[in-house]
Amino acid sequence: MIQLLGSLRAHAPLLRDFVRRDLKARYVGSSMGFFWSLVFPVISLCVYMFVFRTILRVRWEPTPEMVAQGFHEQSPAMTALTMLAGISIWTAFAETLSRSTNCLIENSNLIQKVVFPSEILPPYLCASALVNMCIGLAIVLLGSVILDADPAVGWAFGFRPSQLTPALVLLPLLMLLQSLFTIGLGYLLATLNLYLRDTFHVIGVATMVWMFATPIFYPDFIVQQKGYGWILDINPMYWLIEAYRDIVVEAHWPDWFPLARYFAVATLTFWVGSTFFWSQRRRVPDLL
Repeated sequence: MIQLLGSLRAHAPLLRDFVRRDLKARYVGSSMGFFWSLVFPVISLCVYMFVFRTILRVRWEPTPEMVAQGFHEQSPAMTALTMLAGISIWTAFAETLSRSTNCLIENSNLIQKVVFPSEILPPYLCASALVNMCIGLAIVLLGSVILDADPAVGWAFGFRPSQLTPALVLLPLLMLLQSLFTIGLGYLLATLNLYLRDTFHVIGVATMVWMFATPIFYPDFIVQQKGYGWILDINPMYWLIEAYRDIVVEAHWPDWFPLARYFAVATLTFWVGSTFFWSQRRRVPDLL
């Protein structure tokens, strides 16, 4: 793992170039460019809000402050921001996982014909996805600040008087841990995909199941009430998304115990994935 990190550091300029190229290639020829990074999560939010809140009538429990003000459920505005935060984080994770699984095969022309540091592929895909995720989180934070501009309006929509809390300093740490976890899985799956090409298709199904097993479009207490709380206890993405929501939407410090568990899982995942990838790197051109 130390050797891999050293290689990433040595090839940092190439890594930045790949991230820049990927961001430009996403919307090449598009008249709206990066505006599509805003459109996709908002459209997803509208669809899921209609299905889960309007049709299925799923409701989030109010915070203690909201209960004290006489509210018995989250307002539509707060529910929208809560869901948008989850959608933005999950989209970045699932996109990186899917693209990383097939990244070695898709870049076989580079790996086989030139001396190319293939270890930069999952990290650059993760960095590119994080840029789009940050746009979504910025919308969530901006929405909460706008609704909080007038204390009366803020309380009416279920927000605290101040959204810009010191807890925001933890956002870079959460992104770092998210990167470790995602890149570690990316290294592992990219290498496995060389031996078993069905891995790419399995991951597509697995991420869909994992998404609906994570409280993104519905509150976590529903899972606990049904007796499936153990799913949340073993779900690292649930721990991560709740930490983001605590900071950006709820405006308070996250629960430290799940965050510590996520730190341990992310570190272990990165160590396992990077070690496995590095041990097989010399065989990659032959396996392609």
